[in-house]
Amino acid sequence: MKAILQARAALVFDSPFFGALALRLKLQEDATCKTAWTDGAAIGYNPDFVASLSASELAGLLAHEVMHVAAGHPWRRDGRDAKRWNIACDYAINGELAAAGFQLPAGALLDSQYTGKAAEWIYDRLPASEDGNGAGSGSGGAGEPAGEVRDAPAPEDGAPSEEEWRQAVQQAANVAKARGNLPDSLDRFAKAAAAPAVDWKSVLARFAQESAKADYSWSRPNSRYLPRGLYLPALRSVAMGRIAVAVDTSGSVDDVLLAQFSAEISAIAAELAPEAIDVLYCDRRINRRETFEAGEPVKLSACGGGGTDFRPVFEALEGEDAPACLVYLTDLDGPFPASAPDYPVLWAATSHDVAPFGETVRMF
Repeated sequence: MKAILQARAALVFDSPFFGALALRLKLQEDATCKTAWTDGAAIGYNPDFVASLSASELAGLLAHEVMHVAAGHPWRRDGRDAKRWNIACDYAINGELAAAGFQLPAGALLDSQYTGKAAEWIYDRLPASEDGNGAGSGSGGAGEPAGEVRDAPAPEDGAPSEEEWRQAVQQAANVAKARGNLPDSLDRFAKAAAAPAVDWKSVLARFAQESAKADYSWSRPNSRYLPRGLYLPALRSVAMGRIAVAVDTSGSVDDVLLAQFSAEISAIAAELAPEAIDVLYCDRRINRRETFEAGEPVKLSACGGGGTDFRPVFEALEGEDAPACLVYLTDLDGPFPASAPDYPVLWAATSHDVAPFGETVRMF
């Protein structure tokens, strides 16, 4: 305990972002765990494991557990396999910690392909055999999780809520920034962590529903006015016009994300019955275009490569009847049109960036 208290004090002075957050977590000795754990209310640790670490490794371990909570990992498992989720969470934060200069305990899970990615994104892409034993690390050696991410206790049990932690993350970032001690990577992480979680699937469904049109029809009289002898049209929902879907093929969208996105677009098509779904695959130019008729399941596939330019999609749609809406799946890294189109646009982003017009929702 004395060593951990010293490491926490060092974080307060040397890394105020992590130090301020570490002070919010109770320290709990737990000889039943292998290394350490956190559930958003406490940090549990095995005393023998702690005794085996150097002072810098112990500081890295504390920062690691704090980072799990700051990222919201104890609240986000959502029924996923606990062991696989723990591995994904470690990959999600260890790259950020290494970039911030922390020394992690030997064998920590590091892989540059996962740096900057959300745990949910990593979870879906881990090899089926990934179990933490012999997993890849940045140096090519074996690795294992530095600790365990446990599900958060209920707020009614006196534990802090996820929303309270979001506010704490923003406050800690402001304190560290005021002291000139917040690296850009941690600043971006803090802004993303402090933002409320949004379910992109719900946003996509709501966006499509709002883009659907309603109309009056004389084919079915309004029963409300028939007793008065008035034959008035009834308000009915009509099939949507054409939906345009653009896919950034520069490399930011992989097969896993395409499959998930295809399923959601197909579900929307089944519910709203658009006239057709027009898919445009674009990097710096439109590489392929295909149309899915009403009732046909949407299956997206990768093609193209290279840089990104959003303008060709809007230019292609400009010379046609305007779509009911456009959904663009992209990392938002490229030049935009000078002005927004007349139809609604939803940017389904694989990054933290925000488009200059339309609505932006982060995929993960």
